[in-house]
Amino acid sequence: MRFMFKMVVVAALLAPAAAVADEASDKAALARQVVELSVAPGLDGRIARMVGEAAAKQPADKQAQARTDFAKAATGPREELIKVFSTYYAGAFSVAELKDLVAFYTSPLGRKAVKVENEKPAEVNAAIQQQIMKIVGALGAGR
Repeated sequence: MRFMFKMVVVAALLAPAAAVADEASDKAALARQVVELSVAPGLDGRIARMVGEAAAKQPADKQAQARTDFAKAATGPREELIKVFSTYYAGAFSVAELKDLVAFYTSPLGRKAVKVENEKPAEVNAAIQQQIMKIVGALGAGR
């Protein structure tokens, strides 16, 4: 009987720690899901453009292999970036907020928001870059 009592006490003491571990695991998984839904599409697009541009600089007969090699080389850094964003999001949002973000980014409006952000026309990107250069110039002039 004493042994059973001790086991119940130990289980009761460990249960909160297990719950905290489960919540942390859930939070990390939710944060990763939010990042995959919201950040990764843009990141993947930028990586694909960089890979394409780097492959295009290779001799024509080497471009296909270069594209494959460059894409493979980008896999590790991409995963590290996803981990950085996921860790940041897990710290910045509660579990409830992460669930709300997953709901948003899996909704038609959320998917559209990501698509619109990642498919900005060249003239929009050029206008953004122009304004950024103005800021850089103003900051440089202030020295």
